[in-house]
Amino acid sequence: MPSRYISRDGEILADRFTDGPYIFQNVHTLGGAARHTAAHTALLRAAAKSLFGFDPEITADELRRRIARLTEACRMPSRVSVRAVVRLYPTGSIEIACDEPSIYAGYVLRSLRPDAICLRMAPPLPSLPTSAAEHTRLLADTMARTRGARTAILTDSDGTVISESAQPIFIVNGYTVSTPAVSAAEESVERRLVRESLRQTDMTFAERLITLDTLAAADEIFTADHRGITSIARIGRKPYMSIIAERVASRIENVTL
Repeated sequence: MPSRYISRDGEILADRFTDGPYIFQNVHTLGGAARHTAAHTALLRAAAKSLFGFDPEITADELRRRIARLTEACRMPSRVSVRAVVRLYPTGSIEIACDEPSIYAGYVLRSLRPDAICLRMAPPLPSLPTSAAEHTRLLADTMARTRGARTAILTDSDGTVISESAQPIFIVNGYTVSTPAVSAAEESVERRLVRESLRQTDMTFAERLITLDTLAAADEIFTADHRGITSIARIGRKPYMSIIAERVASRIENVTL
């Protein structure tokens, strides 16, 4: 994280993140205001109970206040979005750091349309926001760049596509947008934003198993993260459109979780 300060259990310190395993959330902020903190807090608490065996003492209002104090201490610009990375450790400690300011204000369809490759690299517990999943994503994207692409779509050993908590994947066929199923307790903020955006359209949201054959037959592929929507340009020689991705991105700003 490029910011000089972090928030550790509510105290602003000139320090860096603690090493070790953690669960995390990427929180979108604009003008120092954190978005969807109730949903982010619920996910942190559910993951902590599942993985660490305790319910952390953090509320949505407290998370919002901590992020606001940190963005002020880091003198983050108010006119563009900034990612606040929240980490919860097995000790119960909660640390927050600010990423570099975005060039965008709010959730958007990113102008960069990356080429992708498919990698058999399934992280453990992919539906949960863990440090293992985050590091797997970093490794996968690094490998993609060495092979001439910008990002990777992850699959398991059988070729089933993995939808990550912090970066869920969506497949478009006609007017149907599909993504792998997850439990209600594990549904990420990013996935919910897309699902709720689709309610404002005439498109259909579906949960289904996605395979390499599904990718090959798709009209569009896009992912969602703290920035908004990223539309995949191509996998190998297969090009993809970006019409539905643009429609979804235009509606995320109107969604309240």
